[in-house]
Order: sequence, then structure tokens, then C-alpha cells
Amino acid sequence: AAMDQGSIAVHEAAWRIVSNHGPVVRFALRGAGQVGAKAFQAPLADPYATPATGEIEADVDALLRFVTAWLLDAKPAPVDDDFASAMEAGDLEGREALAACAAYLRDRVGVPRDMSYPAARQLRAHLNWAIDTLSPPAAAKA
Repeated sequence: AAMDQGSIAVHEAAWRIVSNHGPVVRFALRGAGQVGAKAFQAPLADPYATPATGEIEADVDALLRFVTAWLLDAKPAPVDDDFASAMEAGDLEGREALAACAAYLRDRVGVPRDMSYPAARQLRAHLNWAIDTLSPPAAAKA
């Protein structure tokens, strides 16, 4: 049976992450790293940013593995309660850093450089779920 456009998009997004996993993790780690010394006209351009290191490296790796698995699962919401519980159990600072890495990647996925527009939309939607899960409710921040 032929795959529909949505299935093609999620498979493309997952394949692009898996086929280039290490560099994608390092790129996302810039979200919790140091801003580059040089400023550019494009607000999201930061080629000299330094990725974060330490425990967060394994956390970003796990997050991207989870997002990839969820992309391929074809469910409207992730069914891995253990993963959601693990993300919610981390300390606030660690969760905010992980959310910053996911947001950094989400905001900088290039179309058509990195993947097609439908695949990028799917990846961004799945990263948004992860960011929302990692971020405490507004009332908890006050």
C-alpha cells in the first residue's frame, strides 16, 4: 500500500535525524551552550556558538531518540509514559536547558537544506510537544 503524505513526512524527518544523529545532537546542544562571539544580520544565525557539554549531552541524545521513535509511532501523542515521567522528574534547570536545546533545533531546521517542508513541520510539532512537556506550567514559574 502506498504511504500518504503525512507518513512520508514523518519518515523523512526521522531518517534525517537518524542518518546524521551525532551532528544533530551537537547542533542542538548549542541551545544550552555559549553564544558565538560574532553577531550576524540573520537573528538565528550563530555559526560560532559553542555546544553545551556534560550530562546534557546524553539527555539531548535521549530526547532526539525519543522524538524519532515517536515520529515513527504515528500516534497523535507519545505513548511512552516512562519517558514523559523521566523528563518531568528532572530538576527545573536541567529541564529548561533541555527545552532550550529542542527549541534551538526546532527554530533552525532548514527547508529545503535539511528536509522538506512537510517533514520539517512534523519534526517541529514533535519537538514542540517535548518542549511543552519539559517546561513547567506558567503558574509554577511564578
